[in-house]
Amino acid sequence: MGSKFTVSYEERIDAVEKYLRNEYSMNDLSKQLKVANTSIRRWLARYQSLGPEGLQETSKNLSYSWELKETVVMDYLSGSGSHMDLCKKYGVK
Repeated sequence: MGSKFTVSYEERIDAVEKYLRNEYSMNDLSKQLKVANTSIRRWLARYQSLGPEGLQETSKNLSYSWELKETVVMDYLSGSGSHMDLCKKYGVK
């Protein structure tokens, strides 16, 4: 099943861009949109790794190749980056 958002696509993009321009903090945005800070962080990571399209609702879960999954896991285990860093690097939600 795909992602379901209570905040519209346009509002998510607007929030992330306001954060990136240092107009609002994550705390301010989470209060304004009535979502958890972790939601804002997740939107930011998706925006940075996949662009605005990463914030769109999907009708199904994404699937990734075995090779990509293995590469990401091996990088993680070798200490090449945090979970979020590797998601950005490889364009993984």
